[in-house]
Order: sequence, then C-alpha cells, then structure tokens
Amino acid sequence: MLLKLPHKQALVILLVVVAAIVTVVQVHSSDTPEASATVNDASIELKAPLSNDLSVIRDPVRAQVQEQLPFIDTVSDPLTLPTQRSLRVVLDWYVTPYHAPLIVARERDLFDQENLDVTLITPADPSVAPKLVAARRAELALTSQLQLHLLVKRSLPLVRVGALVPVPLATLLTRQDTGIEQLSQLKGKTVGYVHEGSARIWLDAMLKDQSTSLSDITLQHVDFALIAALTNKEVDAVIGTMRHVDRRQLAQQGIVVNEFMVDESELPAYDELVVVANRDLLSRHRRDIERFFSAVEKATLWLINHPEQGWELVRTAEPGIDTPANARAWPEVLRYLALRPIALQRQRYQQLETYLLRRGLIETATSTRRLAVDIDGELLQNDASPQG
Repeated sequence: MLLKLPHKQALVILLVVVAAIVTVVQVHSSDTPEASATVNDASIELKAPLSNDLSVIRDPVRAQVQEQLPFIDTVSDPLTLPTQRSLRVVLDWYVTPYHAPLIVARERDLFDQENLDVTLITPADPSVAPKLVAARRAELALTSQLQLHLLVKRSLPLVRVGALVPVPLATLLTRQDTGIEQLSQLKGKTVGYVHEGSARIWLDAMLKDQSTSLSDITLQHVDFALIAALTNKEVDAVIGTMRHVDRRQLAQQGIVVNEFMVDESELPAYDELVVVANRDLLSRHRRDIERFFSAVEKATLWLINHPEQGWELVRTAEPGIDTPANARAWPEVLRYLALRPIALQRQRYQQLETYLLRRGLIETATSTRRLAVDIDGELLQNDASPQG
C-alpha cells in the first residue's frame, strides 16, 4: 500500500508508526526495576559535581554511586554544628544596670543561638577597655563617644560599631552639705573624675556661661571610686556619674546631693555607651559583630517587654547589681537603652567633632567615617583584612 502513495505521504505514515512503536517500548520498560534505578541515578547526576569518570553516572548500582560520590554519605550523618566564634567584650566599668542587654543575651543563650562564645570582662582600670581592643587583646570594648573622639586623635585604631545607650547619661554631683548649689560655686573646688579628657569636655561645656572657668577648678583622678570619693569628702564634686543610679546610691547611704545634667549644656547630644572594635580587623570580625548585635537587640526588646522578669534575671545573674538603689532606678534605666543598637546617627559624630574643634579642645578634625561605621550597611574601603 505504501508503495502506491506519494513519497511524502508514505514518509509521514512511516514516521508515525515508528514513533508509536518507540512509545510502547518506553511505557513497557518504565515498569521494570532497572528502569527506575536508571531514572534515580540520572537525578543524582544533576546534583553531583562534574566528573570525568562517566562510570559514576552510568552505573545503576547504588552502592557504587555512594562510594564514588562522598557527598551522599554525609546526608545520613547527623549535622555537625560549626565551632562557636569567640568574642571578648571588655566593659567600661564594673557591671551596672546599663549593661543589662549583655547580661540578658548571655543568660538567655541568645549569644549561643548566634553561634557566639561571648566573654564579658570587667577591667581593672576603666580606661583600659578600648586600649585592649586597639592592642588586639579583645574584639570589642565599651566606652563613651567622647572617649572615642579623643582616642582616635591619639591614632588608636578604634571605630564605633554600635551603642547600648544612645543618649548622654553623665552628671555632676555635689553634696548638699557642702553648700555648692550652683555651678559657679565650683570655683576653687576639687572635682573628681575617671577620664580626664571627658571631664574637661563636660566641664568646659557646663561652665561656658558661668563666672567660673575650667582653670578655676582642681581636677583629681579617682579611678572607679567616684561615689566613695564624694562620700568620704575627698573631693567637693564628682563628674561622670550615671544618671538615675549614682544619686540613688548616695541617698541610700544618707547623702543628699545636687545633680547637674551634662546634656543641659551646649554640648551636642552624643552616644553615652558605645561599642568599639579594632578598625584594622573590622572585616575579619564583621559577621561576628553583626551576630553579636542581633543577640543584644533581641535581649533589649525582651527587657522592654518583660521589665519585672528582666530585673529578676539580671539581679540573680549579677548579685552585685542587686541593690535597693538599682531596683528603684530600673524603670528609668530601661528607657535609655538603644532599641536598635547597631543603628548609627552619623550626624552626631560630625556635630561633636565640629564642636570640639571650635572650642579648641582638639586641634584637627577627623572624618566621621573614621570614627563610626554602620556595620550592617558598609565596609571600610581601606580595610582589606580577610573575612574570618
């Protein structure tokens, strides 16, 4: 019959018949175990790394495929978590309620959830924390924005990567029984301080419109002992005390004080408690720092949502914090914590640098990008350290 048809029609019919026969053979073959194994191996071929050994792909025996594709063996093994990354964090002071987010992140295993092994270190000297980071003996340290500006001027490789308290806390305290009720009455008096550089900046701003100047005051270094120095009348006033906390601690001892707020002067607003890293190693620790602040942010939000439970956790974990003065200050402390500690208000660093230069407290200005970095959104261009 085909011979009687035109050549083109005969060719079409022949192709249709051949296609039908192939289809029947494929359907019959798909029901066999051998065919099933071949399909499965083909799917493995798509996931396997490229190989010049074609027997790996074509061999339908599963055991041989597993032997030659080691990644298949790992699927059945338990997942092994990567080794935790270590971060040493040096506090600016002995533990206070303002360190609560760090304590909560540690106690609620939030650092562990970020695969971080965080060690909180209390320094023997409050001025040493950022210096340890500069010397590569710690990864992070707490300090104030004021200190950061001054330390960078001394060529220390420090940069701000976050903040726990984004508003000024510092106050100047005088005992009421000394008769010092106005800042102008500090003339000829002795003022105790922890960091001389910060003390000079604060007093310069607070005395700007007073009849007393910084040159009329004697400054005395008292290290950690601000409250003790005022209690024992070793000084007439102290500057750098923490708002809400130290005044109540003195009242607990029966000492009534006058409190003068630093942020009521012309000094621009600044971050009181910042976290600094070594600028030269920033790229190496960038991911760890991001994870660190992720845990701190979660801890802060938990504290805001559970203030009473938070206080119980903090005072139990750090018994030195458990005082009546700190308990009374707790609600006010929570209001000052940074809800997003990684956020950067760059204009603050520019404004403070400009102010210090204008007041003659520094000789040259430093770029804000040299002082602070948004660790979540930028990399330092001149930092070529490898990722760790």
